[in-house]
Amino acid sequence: MPPTPEITTRQNHDLRRYVLPTERVVLATRRHWAVLLKPAASTVGAFLLVAVILAASPPTAQGVLEWLWLPWLVVLGWLAFRWLEWRHEWFVSTDKRLLLLYGLVIHKVAMMPLTKVTDMGYTRTPLGQVLGYGRFVMESAGQEQALRQIDYVPHPDATYRALCAEIFRPQAGRTDRPASPADGSTARPPVIVPGREAREARRPTTQPIPVAGATPPAQPHPTPRWDRPQESQRPRPYDPHPPR
Repeated sequence: MPPTPEITTRQNHDLRRYVLPTERVVLATRRHWAVLLKPAASTVGAFLLVAVILAASPPTAQGVLEWLWLPWLVVLGWLAFRWLEWRHEWFVSTDKRLLLLYGLVIHKVAMMPLTKVTDMGYTRTPLGQVLGYGRFVMESAGQEQALRQIDYVPHPDATYRALCAEIFRPQAGRTDRPASPADGSTARPPVIVPGREAREARRPTTQPIPVAGATPPAQPHPTPRWDRPQESQRPRPYDPHPPR
């Protein structure tokens, strides 16, 4: 049984350097060994060519033709270099981003946040179907991204399902989602009731302005006695028959 991505990350020094402690590793794998087919075929072909030339040459030319092994050693060294590069290449997917680590002499890291991925293409050539590898093409919003095409991905079907489940799930790249209940029902958000401290914190700090009560209307002052008309000055009613 292959180790889990978390165990692979802890056991590999290169992965520990670039994966954050707060990230959850979903996928950590090297490229398929088919990436070494071209240098391996070149090395085997060069070996057979030198062997055929030496076998068909006369014995007098054997000493001169033995120098043909030097170019073959160069091709063999290229194969060894590509193998070392393959050992240091990693394709990593976390719950926040995609990483591609590559380079032996110069270490390089290509990164793309999961929130930038809008689509992902999946291609398998006839040789890839036989050997078991595929190619992923990431489509992202905005400008061209460094991590766009990933070749020679092993276990392509399972890898494709794992990436799609992580990239296109709701709220991708977040780990603070509430867990679903065991019975499968929809989890309800918790009800938060503000405490006494919160209520006191929302009270205004300014003091209320006191409002004075309205003053009652002033009562009319009685007319002074000296301003009242005298009895003799009051008008009398009209009498059509005055006394004689």
